[in-house]
Amino acid sequence: MRYLFIILIFFGCNKKNGNIDSILDEVNSIYAPDKRVSLFNITYSLSNSTIVIDGETSKIEAKNYLLQKLDSAGINYSENIVVLPKDTIYGIINNSVGNLRGRPSHSSELVSQTLLGTRVKVLKKQGEWYLIQTPDEYISWIDHGGISIVSESEYNNYYKNPYIFSSVQGFAYSSVESKAIISDLVVGSVLNVTDKIGAFYKIEYPDKRVGWVNQMDISPMFNNSEKTTSDIINNSKQFIGVPYLWGGTSSKGFDCSGFTKTIYLMNGLVIPRDASQQINEGLLVDQNRNWDNLNEGDLMFFGYYRDGKRRIDHVAIWIGDGKFIQASKNVRINSVYADDPLYDKYHMEKYMESRRIIGYETSGVKKL
Repeated sequence: MRYLFIILIFFGCNKKNGNIDSILDEVNSIYAPDKRVSLFNITYSLSNSTIVIDGETSKIEAKNYLLQKLDSAGINYSENIVVLPKDTIYGIINNSVGNLRGRPSHSSELVSQTLLGTRVKVLKKQGEWYLIQTPDEYISWIDHGGISIVSESEYNNYYKNPYIFSSVQGFAYSSVESKAIISDLVVGSVLNVTDKIGAFYKIEYPDKRVGWVNQMDISPMFNNSEKTTSDIINNSKQFIGVPYLWGGTSSKGFDCSGFTKTIYLMNGLVIPRDASQQINEGLLVDQNRNWDNLNEGDLMFFGYYRDGKRRIDHVAIWIGDGKFIQASKNVRINSVYADDPLYDKYHMEKYMESRRIIGYETSGVKKL
């Protein structure tokens, strides 16, 4: 009888664990299918015949749904699930380019970048690193030197009179007369303008440093002029020759989707970070190489099939006349036609489809 009792406990626990595993899988598939934009790191253990649920998630809906499913299954449990952020922390990127890592370590992979003045959601702090979520919802780590933790009023006031640095690269100086550099600046940096003397604007950084920039290098962040596809093309050509950088989203270096994301950001639209996310947005305009169907500014996607699944690993911008611009080796223009010296055989053999974002802003696209 003793052995029978142990066997019953063993099989009962295995069945219960199987139920929990399937519940966790279900919640994860609904609320956090893409780990780049949602967190659902939940584990469980057995303590005195009670299932203990631990972990953290970035979505309160995921926690609530999980507990509802556990209750419905009649599982006896206790939980210590943390919904991030526990407290509201306001953060603004403090350097010209904030390097974002996959883990809280400088040796970790560079997964993306974000620019000076970007307001971010701070999920938690670990040592000298912050886990943040950028406006495109990308979740990653930044070291304490790249971000300023500010008050709610400072967070809101930074965008009270915001300007965009519009030159590809440049500098902020210590005074109107001086050439002493406060910091470098890259196109897309959001500047908090507080004063003007002659041809120079005074800016205040999130960490309270003060600098001066030439009025020729900046423009109001919010203006009433409607952006056009021609603006997208003109903006993209500014970066010809900029080197390829895995994880790069700035004029210091781009990866393919970092380039497309930045060009659209310069034109007032926040699109998802990666090519495999961008392909889910906008209107499908071509899958059959009917180039007449494409408009300037449409996104072209490239990839391959593995195990019967389509995998997107590259994106470019259509600029018309059979040509596209992309970050591959460096930012460059290539052609879809085999008889053109600019033909890109490697990528054209991987062409999948093209999509239109302008005028078809789906749920993953946000206006500034």
